Amino acid sequence: MPHTKIRVPVQKRSIEKKHRIVEAASAAFAQSGYFPVTIPQIAKRAGISTGTVYAYFHDKRDILLICMQQFRDERLADFTEQLHQLETTGDLRQTVRDILGILVDAHAQYSRRYHDDLMSLRYIDDEIGRFLDSTIMVLTDAILDIFKAHGYVLRHPKEQSMLASMLVDAVQDELSWPQMPGADYDRETVIEDTADIIISMVKRADSVE
Repeated sequence: MPHTKIRVPVQKRSIEKKHRIVEAASAAFAQSGYFPVTIPQIAKRAGISTGTVYAYFHDKRDILLICMQQFRDERLADFTEQLHQLETTGDLRQTVRDILGILVDAHAQYSRRYHDDLMSLRYIDDEIGRFLDSTIMVLTDAILDIFKAHGYVLRHPKEQSMLASMLVDAVQDELSWPQMPGADYDRETVIEDTADIIISMVKRADSVE
């Protein structure tokens, strides 16, 4: 259903209507994934007509970008606040475990299917890929700030991207959604193994190479 002109809401009623669309889409994506959800399903969930959705958005991807931005803004603020609440006791291992726990809780907000759909889009849609990559680096920078507060830094500058990738992969594939749910799986063991790797990547800030 093509639309050449997208309405920019100004009045309160229009703004609320667009907000309902985004909220409905976010809930549908989180539950069912991105690819299975249709515009008519979003419209029905929002309690409006399909045509009204197209009055505010070009397509489903357009809605997804808004949903991703909104989710990132909300979750990053919450993530940063939780990180700042961590006690700088000098116990690096406990700090790493706490960080992993916060990341796992953040991923619990949506389904494995939605996650997999986003990862697929990451490699076929440049804009979505850049958005997700920048989000990961923002998370990594926040984590590095906590390490610094504990007196630790990465051993080598290039390890920052490695840390970002490893944290995301470990949390997503092993902690939040194990690859083989029916297998003999011990979450605490995975956390400990992941913590070991992260700890091996950092050093005391005042140590000598």
